[in-house]
Amino acid sequence: MNKLLNYWNFLIAIGIDDSTQQKENKYVRFTNVITLLTVIAILLYIPYSIIQGYYLLSALQFLDACCVIAVMWLNHKQFHKIARHAYLFVINAFVLINSCFIGHASGVHEFFYISYVVPFLLFSVRDYKNIIAGVLLAIVSFNIYLHIYPFFVQFNLDTVTQHTIFNLNMWMKFVLFGMAIYILAYYNFYTETELEDLNEKLKEQAVELKRSNEDLEQFTYVISHDLKAPVRNISSFMNLLLTRTANVSEDAKVFMQHSKESADRLARQIDDMLSYCKVDRNLPPTSNVDLVDLVTTIKAELNAKISERNANITVEGELPVMKNVHASLVYHVFQNLITNALKFNTAENPVIKIACFQKDNETVYSVSDNGIGIDTKFSEKIFQMFKRLHSSEQYEGSGIGLALCKKIINFYNGNIWLESTPGNGTTFFFTFSKAAEQKPEPRTPSVVKRMVPILKAA
Repeated sequence: MNKLLNYWNFLIAIGIDDSTQQKENKYVRFTNVITLLTVIAILLYIPYSIIQGYYLLSALQFLDACCVIAVMWLNHKQFHKIARHAYLFVINAFVLINSCFIGHASGVHEFFYISYVVPFLLFSVRDYKNIIAGVLLAIVSFNIYLHIYPFFVQFNLDTVTQHTIFNLNMWMKFVLFGMAIYILAYYNFYTETELEDLNEKLKEQAVELKRSNEDLEQFTYVISHDLKAPVRNISSFMNLLLTRTANVSEDAKVFMQHSKESADRLARQIDDMLSYCKVDRNLPPTSNVDLVDLVTTIKAELNAKISERNANITVEGELPVMKNVHASLVYHVFQNLITNALKFNTAENPVIKIACFQKDNETVYSVSDNGIGIDTKFSEKIFQMFKRLHSSEQYEGSGIGLALCKKIINFYNGNIWLESTPGNGTTFFFTFSKAAEQKPEPRTPSVVKRMVPILKAA
């Protein structure tokens, strides 16, 4: 019994291997099951046809069985959809030819009703085009039978034989329907069991992932806290050595200066890593953020650099008030992009323009500059952690700023991209899909007050 069951499982799994998509497995199995049941049914008719002396009919039935078996060969060759269409064509042709030659009283034409249902078993509900095609094939075949049957009456079997075949067909329908329903119910149960097992594994993985993330977050805070103090101490001591030590060689001073700069750079990297890790954690309540005031604040904070570089930062058009956002996160995005526009700019008079516009019912923000530009082949690399296009000696920074911007924007289901030509400046575009916006109220010079920095601990 076990050997028979194993052989059955082997037959219905024909065409399924590691390359087969999981969602296809079910329909490949169903195709094989229905094909095997059909072949068994056809083969059961052959002995009766031979005993009655209907050798031509038995040969036709054997040919039908071979054509149906070919469906499994197509599955074996990974032509899964072609196999299903081939089965539908063969079964309808089989019913049509046998109905015409055996006779109406045999009830063979009633198998069109079964072929009408089969497409719903072989294709997914979403694959409605193939289901409709299969149903139409059964309807068209039945109508062809109704129109051409009168021409085959002279070839029909005698009435007694037709009634005998009708009785056989009745039992065959009971057997086939019963087996089909049982097998389909079994494999539905099997599929549901697999899904339950997968869901349990996913739940376990989710719990483990949550625990791992919590451990990682705790580890990040501990490491950052333990590292920040000694790194800042090193920087402070190096600064004291530089200011209080006079009788040392120039080489020693250079080494101390490099050590101080390295410590400062490491401190900035630790702070940036902390900011990156805390983007979507322990956030304060959301609020409304007026982007005009936000840009005014950033300009005030960067006033020394702006004056030093003789830069011009302008807002083109009106910026909206963003609703239900975290002020510190939005601040990080604009502050990083504006700072980068100043940093990577060798023009005598850096020009930075901030604007927004509507596209596909979404607000798109832009920060453009007349800086050194970026080769578009690096348009993905620059948003990765610690990916720098220039050395730290050329341009200071940790290489986390744009990665932080991307993570914040992704947190709001937005997107960020750039357009640039080396030597001709860069424009960053970004969206905040989850953030609501409203137009700001009209402003007058007397209304706009000096802003205080809004950056808070994220």
